[in-house]
Amino acid sequence: MDFVARIHGFSDPLSASALESFAVQAGIGRQSLHSTVLPALKAANVADFALDTQGVVIEVQEFLGVTGNLIEQSYRVLQQLNPTIDEIVTLHSIEVASFAPLTTTQHLDQLHRRGFNDQVSETGLNLALATGLTKRVNSVDLAEDVIYSPYVWESGQIEIASFLRGLPPGERDALLGICEQAAQHPGLALPLLAQPTPGVFGAAQKVGLVQAATVKSTGGSGAQTYVFSPTLESEDDRLTTTEALNQRKLFVAHMLFGHERAERSGGRIHDPVVLVRALLNRGSVGPASNISTDYHLLEAHGIVRVRETDHGRAYLELVKEEIVEGGLAWLQNSSTSAGTTDPTVNLLRAPGEFTNPEQTRAGAGDLGAADEIARSAILELRKELQRATRQDRPANPR
Repeated sequence: MDFVARIHGFSDPLSASALESFAVQAGIGRQSLHSTVLPALKAANVADFALDTQGVVIEVQEFLGVTGNLIEQSYRVLQQLNPTIDEIVTLHSIEVASFAPLTTTQHLDQLHRRGFNDQVSETGLNLALATGLTKRVNSVDLAEDVIYSPYVWESGQIEIASFLRGLPPGERDALLGICEQAAQHPGLALPLLAQPTPGVFGAAQKVGLVQAATVKSTGGSGAQTYVFSPTLESEDDRLTTTEALNQRKLFVAHMLFGHERAERSGGRIHDPVVLVRALLNRGSVGPASNISTDYHLLEAHGIVRVRETDHGRAYLELVKEEIVEGGLAWLQNSSTSAGTTDPTVNLLRAPGEFTNPEQTRAGAGDLGAADEIARSAILELRKELQRATRQDRPANPR
């Protein structure tokens, strides 16, 4: 994965000699690169490569962060290399630490819930700490260490762990589950979310630990709510503004809605990934009658253009390529400029309604005193998540 990270971002194909130079920097020899590393990356769908007629690598395409988050991709690569149980549990420990700061007891409990016994869990935690990707800090009040990821939780670890320890076990596990699902599956439909009690999910939504965006069609297809993680922003350096982030969520939510809820007779999207790829490659898709009723809000935000034809059908034409490209990455993970509204858009065509995360959060009702502990815990979590989305990092992660 170090090798993939080093070649990440190069738009032009790298020569064989350049690839081997990057491999040397990552501590990988030429023979290992060609016989082990590249085949493992390809099998794990983290990278792909092409060979010339002589069997020499002439091009490598990496998918870092596209076909899964970094930990998921690392796990898939590791699976190709006959990993030991200690290596597997180490990755799980790193992942748990990224979701929230937890006391050592609670951290080990999460590993137990993933199927590891006491001894293996403790070994995995110690190895995760040795990598520097996970750290611990002692708490006198809690009488044990707090385990956390320094790349996500730069401060307040003890306070957050204290809040989480004060929650009933079921609600604490539910909060961690919500964080995990929203991060791993951008645009997950709310009915598919393994929800805890309504109060806990409402608290998470209220303070923005997870974000829920609702799309409503004007064509009688009803409404659907999709869930996103605010930490997605910290994983993508193309998201330079909150508006760009919301536009990408708007686009993804509409593509998923077109797949799940659009009228079948009007051209329901069979595969959102295939359709978006076609939109990027050809510049337009269609015609279909659903395009004439369900996508004018995307047009109003300047993301696409709806070009109507006869018989109530329309084409969807690409406008903001960077938003659509980013949306494709999220859609793949789920199965930049802000811009302004185009003044020529005919809003009398009644676009569907999109409730963005901030509007959803503001519209949530009072959850009552019974959820006070949950709200407090989530509020502390959100403060740290906001730092992560601003790309803040600890001064010395080691």
